[in-house]
Amino acid sequence: MTDYYKVMGLARETTGEEIKKAYRSLALQYHPDRNQGDPVCENRLKEINEAYQVLGDEEKRRQYDLSFRQSFSRGVYDREDRDDDLIEILRVFARGGFGTRGLGGCKGMGFGKRGCRRRLWRF
Repeated sequence: MTDYYKVMGLARETTGEEIKKAYRSLALQYHPDRNQGDPVCENRLKEINEAYQVLGDEEKRRQYDLSFRQSFSRGVYDREDRDDDLIEILRVFARGGFGTRGLGGCKGMGFGKRGCRRRLWRF
């Protein structure tokens, strides 16, 4: 299954307006008038158009996201997708993790020899 978000270089949380803006930018970049006789650009533009047909329509996008999740749960998940997810997880932790204090981590909590002044439970 083709990942239309990767084709357009977008994140899954992207809004409809951002999808439209990315499509226009990519369509201008790979347009046949600007790249005359280049078959690679023609194929890339076809992929971008196909991706926009799905992601640009809210109902088709919802169905695509649902089918993509189902294919993921069936194991149709390649190494590149796994690497992208790992990078995203590492980004979240680099920003402070999934803690309840938000993305600031120890910001404002005071730093000293012990790092964050969090209560440590000792048994």
